[in-house]
Amino acid sequence: MENALKKGLGFGVSSAVIATLAIIVGMHAGVDLKHAIISAVLVIAFADSLADSLAVHFSEKGDEKVSAKDAWVTTLTAFVTKLVFALTFLIPIFIFNLHIAIWIDIIYGFIILVVYSFQLAKSKNEGIVKTITLHILLAAGVILASHAIGLFINHFFGSTP
Repeated sequence: MENALKKGLGFGVSSAVIATLAIIVGMHAGVDLKHAIISAVLVIAFADSLADSLAVHFSEKGDEKVSAKDAWVTTLTAFVTKLVFALTFLIPIFIFNLHIAIWIDIIYGFIILVVYSFQLAKSKNEGIVKTITLHILLAAGVILASHAIGLFINHFFGSTP
Protein backbone atom coordinates (compact mmCIF):
# COMPACT_ATOMS: atom_id res chain seq x y z
CA MET A 1 0.00 0.00 0.00
CA GLU A 2 2.91 2.37 0.65
CA ASN A 3 3.98 1.95 -2.98
CA ALA A 4 0.43 2.73 -4.13
CA LEU A 5 0.45 5.95 -2.11
CA LYS A 6 3.82 6.95 -3.56
CA LYS A 7 2.62 6.30 -7.11
CA GLY A 8 -0.53 8.33 -6.63
CA LEU A 9 1.28 11.15 -4.89
CA GLY A 10 4.03 11.31 -7.50
CA PHE A 11 1.58 11.29 -10.36
CA GLY A 12 -0.73 13.82 -8.74
CA VAL A 13 2.00 16.29 -7.81
CA SER A 14 3.83 16.20 -11.12
CA SER A 15 0.68 16.29 -13.23
CA ALA A 16 -0.88 19.09 -11.17
CA VAL A 17 2.18 21.31 -11.36
CA ILE A 18 3.02 20.76 -15.01
CA ALA A 19 -0.54 20.74 -16.40
CA THR A 20 -1.69 23.69 -14.31
CA LEU A 21 1.33 25.83 -15.12
CA ALA A 22 1.00 24.93 -18.80
CA ILE A 23 -2.65 26.00 -18.79
CA ILE A 24 -1.96 29.22 -16.88
CA VAL A 25 0.98 30.26 -19.05
CA GLY A 26 -0.67 29.18 -22.31
CA MET A 27 -3.97 30.89 -21.51
CA HIS A 28 -2.16 34.04 -20.40
CA ALA A 29 -0.31 34.19 -23.73
CA GLY A 30 -3.49 33.43 -25.66
CA VAL A 31 -6.24 35.47 -24.03
CA ASP A 32 -4.80 37.19 -20.95
CA LEU A 33 -8.17 37.15 -19.17
CA LYS A 34 -8.20 36.42 -15.44
CA HIS A 35 -11.62 34.76 -15.48
CA ALA A 36 -10.65 32.51 -18.42
CA ILE A 37 -7.50 31.39 -16.63
CA ILE A 38 -9.45 30.70 -13.43
CA SER A 39 -11.97 28.66 -15.41
CA ALA A 40 -9.19 26.66 -17.10
CA VAL A 41 -7.49 25.94 -13.76
CA LEU A 42 -10.80 24.76 -12.29
CA VAL A 43 -11.24 22.40 -15.25
CA ILE A 44 -7.70 21.08 -14.72
CA ALA A 45 -8.37 20.70 -11.00
CA PHE A 46 -11.60 18.78 -11.33
CA ALA A 47 -12.15 17.23 -14.75
CA ASP A 48 -8.52 16.56 -15.66
CA SER A 49 -7.75 15.25 -12.17
CA LEU A 50 -10.61 12.80 -12.45
CA ALA A 51 -9.68 11.78 -16.01
CA ASP A 52 -6.02 11.31 -15.10
CA SER A 53 -6.79 9.34 -11.97
CA LEU A 54 -9.10 7.05 -13.94
CA ALA A 55 -6.34 6.54 -16.50
CA VAL A 56 -3.99 5.65 -13.64
CA HIS A 57 -6.65 3.26 -12.33
CA PHE A 58 -6.97 1.49 -15.69
CA SER A 59 -3.21 1.24 -15.92
CA GLU A 60 -2.89 -0.16 -12.40
CA LYS A 61 -5.72 -2.65 -12.98
CA GLY A 62 -3.88 -3.87 -16.08
CA ASP A 63 -0.83 -4.72 -13.98
CA GLU A 64 -1.26 -8.25 -12.67
CA LYS A 65 1.10 -7.53 -9.76
CA VAL A 66 -1.11 -4.73 -8.40
CA SER A 67 -3.97 -5.65 -6.07
CA ALA A 68 -7.41 -4.11 -6.51
CA LYS A 69 -6.99 -2.27 -3.19
CA ASP A 70 -3.64 -0.80 -4.24
CA ALA A 71 -5.11 0.24 -7.60
CA TRP A 72 -7.83 2.18 -5.78
CA VAL A 73 -5.35 3.71 -3.33
CA THR A 74 -3.21 4.93 -6.24
CA THR A 75 -6.30 6.21 -8.06
CA LEU A 76 -7.72 8.13 -5.12
CA THR A 77 -4.32 9.48 -4.05
CA ALA A 78 -3.62 10.72 -7.59
CA PHE A 79 -7.05 12.39 -7.77
CA VAL A 80 -6.90 14.14 -4.42
CA THR A 81 -3.27 15.19 -4.83
CA LYS A 82 -3.78 16.64 -8.29
CA LEU A 83 -7.02 18.33 -7.26
CA VAL A 84 -5.54 19.98 -4.18
CA PHE A 85 -2.26 21.02 -5.77
CA ALA A 86 -3.96 22.40 -8.89
CA LEU A 87 -6.34 24.48 -6.77
CA THR A 88 -3.45 26.03 -4.83
CA PHE A 89 -2.33 27.77 -8.03
CA LEU A 90 -5.50 29.86 -7.89
CA ILE A 91 -4.50 31.57 -4.63
CA PRO A 92 -2.00 34.02 -6.18
CA ILE A 93 -4.41 34.67 -9.08
CA PHE A 94 -7.13 35.72 -6.63
CA ILE A 95 -4.77 37.87 -4.56
CA PHE A 96 -2.41 39.57 -7.03
CA ASN A 97 -2.38 41.26 -10.40
CA LEU A 98 -2.52 38.51 -13.05
CA HIS A 99 1.00 39.09 -14.39
CA ILE A 100 2.54 38.98 -10.91
CA ALA A 101 0.38 35.98 -9.95
CA ILE A 102 1.65 34.00 -12.93
CA TRP A 103 5.27 34.57 -11.94
CA ILE A 104 4.44 33.57 -8.35
CA ASP A 105 2.76 30.41 -9.66
CA ILE A 106 5.76 29.56 -11.85
CA ILE A 107 8.18 29.95 -8.94
CA TYR A 108 5.85 28.03 -6.62
CA GLY A 109 5.42 25.22 -9.14
CA PHE A 110 9.13 24.86 -9.78
CA ILE A 111 9.82 24.79 -6.03
CA ILE A 112 7.32 21.93 -5.71
CA LEU A 113 9.01 20.06 -8.56
CA VAL A 114 12.47 20.59 -7.08
CA VAL A 115 11.38 19.36 -3.64
CA TYR A 116 9.58 16.34 -5.08
CA SER A 117 12.48 15.52 -7.44
CA PHE A 118 14.94 15.82 -4.56
CA GLN A 119 12.89 13.40 -2.43
CA LEU A 120 12.48 11.00 -5.33
CA ALA A 121 16.18 10.98 -6.21
CA LYS A 122 17.12 10.50 -2.56
CA SER A 123 14.72 7.59 -2.08
CA LYS A 124 15.97 5.86 -5.23
CA ASN A 125 19.67 6.61 -4.63
CA GLU A 126 19.90 8.53 -7.90
CA GLY A 127 21.83 11.67 -8.68
CA ILE A 128 19.96 14.55 -7.09
CA VAL A 129 21.18 17.28 -9.44
CA LYS A 130 20.61 15.11 -12.51
CA THR A 131 17.07 14.17 -11.43
CA ILE A 132 16.09 17.74 -10.54
CA THR A 133 17.60 19.12 -13.75
CA LEU A 134 15.81 16.56 -15.92
CA HIS A 135 12.44 17.15 -14.27
CA ILE A 136 12.76 20.93 -14.44
CA LEU A 137 13.80 20.83 -18.10
CA LEU A 138 10.90 18.54 -19.01
CA ALA A 139 8.40 20.74 -17.16
CA ALA A 140 9.89 23.91 -18.68
CA GLY A 141 9.57 22.36 -22.14
CA VAL A 142 5.87 21.66 -21.64
CA ILE A 143 5.25 25.13 -20.23
CA LEU A 144 7.20 26.87 -23.02
CA ALA A 145 5.33 24.85 -25.66
CA SER A 146 2.03 25.92 -24.06
CA HIS A 147 3.19 29.53 -24.08
CA ALA A 148 4.04 29.23 -27.79
CA ILE A 149 0.59 27.75 -28.50
CA GLY A 150 -1.03 30.63 -26.63
CA LEU A 151 0.98 33.17 -28.62
CA PHE A 152 0.01 31.41 -31.85
CA ILE A 153 -3.68 31.47 -30.93
CA ASN A 154 -3.47 35.12 -29.91
CA HIS A 155 -1.69 36.02 -33.15
CA PHE A 156 -4.27 34.39 -35.40
CA PHE A 157 -7.46 34.72 -33.38
CA GLY A 158 -6.77 37.49 -30.86
CA SER A 159 -8.54 40.80 -30.91
CA THR A 160 -7.01 43.61 -32.90
CA PRO A 161 -6.91 47.10 -31.43
